[in-house]
Amino acid sequence: MLLPEQVIQELVTRGELWESAPGLCGMRGSLAALRADVSTTLRDLAMTETRDEWQMPQGVAFQTLETAEYFESFPQWLTAAAHLSGDEQSLARVARSSSPGDVARRSLEPASAALPPAVCYHTYAALRETCVEDSVMMTAEETCWRHEGVRMSPLERGWAFTMREVVFLGGSFETEDFRQRGIERASELADSLGLRARVAVASDPFFAPTSRGKAILQRVKSLKHELLVDCDDGHSLAIASFNNHERFFGEAFDITLPTGAPACTACVAFGVERWVLAILMTHGIDEDAWPIMSSATAAHGAGAAR
Repeated sequence: MLLPEQVIQELVTRGELWESAPGLCGMRGSLAALRADVSTTLRDLAMTETRDEWQMPQGVAFQTLETAEYFESFPQWLTAAAHLSGDEQSLARVARSSSPGDVARRSLEPASAALPPAVCYHTYAALRETCVEDSVMMTAEETCWRHEGVRMSPLERGWAFTMREVVFLGGSFETEDFRQRGIERASELADSLGLRARVAVASDPFFAPTSRGKAILQRVKSLKHELLVDCDDGHSLAIASFNNHERFFGEAFDITLPTGAPACTACVAFGVERWVLAILMTHGIDEDAWPIMSSATAAHGAGAAR
């Protein structure tokens, strides 16, 4: 198995991968084609659960993140969307400057929206103050943003990366049943692609001291699992996560069941670029050795869409 840095070095040498800024990558050639195939395969997997595919907004309201207690949990990742002031004097200073990029950065208005750190926040915001008659299940693939500082690495930890999520809202039993199906189907897909993957209990990297108890509870109750590919250098690449939020988002966003009880929620999330990296680490850079995605999709078995 190749190490992640060996894969990245070869892709950069071939000109198929480059960074415009740390954590912001472009792809071309066979790498871009592989990424597209992975994206399609993960969409097909999501469609075994639901045909309800959403197109999410490109930004998320600060109020949505506040309701979700994001700032108590993961503020270290936040990326905001800001724009230049419409003031003519300010714009003139930018235009006349010998370094307009530097002046523009100093002239930005306070951010009015954040760039989404995950897909599922949009789902809960869209369903705020509604009643889930039976259950709701949706899927979407979107660009997500998490600034991980010195930990950023091409394909593995991008500032911007692509996430495919399937989100479920319903009763407690049905929610956990959905998550277990996600674990099973994602494991089958990884196996069909020749990836040596394992499922492990995990916890989120909560930031605030007041939230660190959540990580302990998460592990004790096994509410978060990850699908891991172990690298030869000893670290593991998480290519999917399976999360049961219990009643938290139902209560926070006032999403209820017909009984009046808060809806339970769960999500299954796939990092598209990480699946690409796992395939390259396992099978090498030569595209002739890569698994055929259409066959892999058929191999894990498509159930009836719900």
